[in-house]
Amino acid sequence: MKKIVTILALGLAFATSCSDDFLDKEPTDQLGASTVFEDQSLAQAFLNNIIGQLPAGQYNSPGAGYGNNYLLASISDEARSKSGWVPSNSVVRVGSMNPLDLGGLDIWDDAYTAIRQTNEFLESLEASEFDEEFKTRAAASARYVRAWFYFDLTRRYGDVPLLTVAQSLDDEDIFPSQTPRSDIYTFVNTELTAVAEGLQNKSEAKAGELTKQAAIALNARAMLFAERFADASALANSLISGVENDGLELYGANPASLEEAIKNYGDLFLSTGGNVETVYEILFLPPERSHQFDRGNWPVRWRNDNGGQTDPTQELVDDFEMSNGLAIEEAGSGYDPANPYAGRDSRFYASIFYHGSEFSEVSPSRGEPFIDMEWNGFNEGPGTVRDGNASITGYLVRKFVDPSLGFAPEGVSKTAWQEIRFAEILLIYAEAENEVNGPSAAVAEAVNRIRRRAFMPELPAGLSKEDMREKIKQERRIELVFENHRWFDLIRWDEASTVLNATYHGMKIERNGVPTSGESGPQHVFDPAQLTFTVFEDPAFSNAFPDKYKFLPIPQDEMDANTNLKQNPGY
Repeated sequence: MKKIVTILALGLAFATSCSDDFLDKEPTDQLGASTVFEDQSLAQAFLNNIIGQLPAGQYNSPGAGYGNNYLLASISDEARSKSGWVPSNSVVRVGSMNPLDLGGLDIWDDAYTAIRQTNEFLESLEASEFDEEFKTRAAASARYVRAWFYFDLTRRYGDVPLLTVAQSLDDEDIFPSQTPRSDIYTFVNTELTAVAEGLQNKSEAKAGELTKQAAIALNARAMLFAERFADASALANSLISGVENDGLELYGANPASLEEAIKNYGDLFLSTGGNVETVYEILFLPPERSHQFDRGNWPVRWRNDNGGQTDPTQELVDDFEMSNGLAIEEAGSGYDPANPYAGRDSRFYASIFYHGSEFSEVSPSRGEPFIDMEWNGFNEGPGTVRDGNASITGYLVRKFVDPSLGFAPEGVSKTAWQEIRFAEILLIYAEAENEVNGPSAAVAEAVNRIRRRAFMPELPAGLSKEDMREKIKQERRIELVFENHRWFDLIRWDEASTVLNATYHGMKIERNGVPTSGESGPQHVFDPAQLTFTVFEDPAFSNAFPDKYKFLPIPQDEMDANTNLKQNPGY
């Protein structure tokens, strides 16, 4: 809120995810409001710029608050970042987050900039003489952006100022105080309910455009965070079996085999837009707009520089069930610690690069096209002697990896960021409905639809409400892995102080009686019978989550500028 007086800026080269005609080729960097709202195309361009401020959660993508140079997985129990300079390591995981350094999680200034621009846009739009259909659609789109940012602000910071009209220096409340979090959620709910009526259906929209289904879905997510479970359940259910479904479905919903399930789940995250499962997404159109997931996270032999930044933990790997639906520690699971990657949930193979994973779509710089996590092997794996861009845990992220980019992809990643998927809607419904009415057949079916897509057995019958709650949490952990949910989920479940105050583990893989390549042995060894697998701990895998982290600190410059703000406890 430092930026009160502004000119309507059309940063059109930054653009938006709405369509492929959003780039303004005219040299209009700044235009006055009177000019913009005399020309409907300029007003649309200004709106596109506002929508373009919605953040994408992908690695090194536009928008604040998602770490940018790390995935949020790296501050949870999903993964570790390998580089010491990354804020997930230097600030967040060591418990050092403070009002001067939020470790890449701060959205305050960006959010209120977008909110201010939205408020200005709405006031000028209302006074314009544009046709009513355009005004209705444009107002709904702008209000969606505002609702998104208020949801994200309140889940991060708690109580925040609620501004719904454009401010000026003459306003008596130029320095507003905070509105209670519960009231922010009420505002978000009311706004998105109205917004949904002004937006088109997904089936009528272009890929990446805001839709009625996106508004309902965001509302369902917000109500889940607000613990307004009846509202969350009803909203989600309207997208599942109600009139608002509009063709939403799981991609590859009924695979005939494990192999097909692996391929379907992997291909889902290679979409560049318009997937049947996607409720709301942000598109990337290189070179104008791209992200750098592939540059920052590919296995080292497929890059020879950078890469390997997001390294899954052993804890995450262990939480993938066996293909028979049993946890690895359960009797009868069939888990073999001497062959730990055999017989697992299909989503494990589509989400994790592990020792022996095939990556033959692109030829590596040397050696065989299989991930080699051997300790001190100087390939993709960890060790006391290792390539600086290799994994530190013995695992890498496979989800999102786009082989079509070829060897050593730079900043050209084009896969869409699917902010809300139909799978999440099913999980929102299951969690909320279980809290309201217990483990009904409808709750189980919502989870089982996801499990059938993964070629996994259905949930056991007769679960209690408490047991179903844990099953739903487990399903969110696996189905939504690396999609920036885990950090927020653990906080809202009040489990972060336990789960995130821990030291995590990796996998040490060594040859068992097989000579090294320097001793005239083979370059790679993938046969589990010739290897030993040892879980190991490293100080770099430790994680701190002070109680104060349940809410982020309000940035110090905002506190200095507005003395009516109250800092969150502990900072």
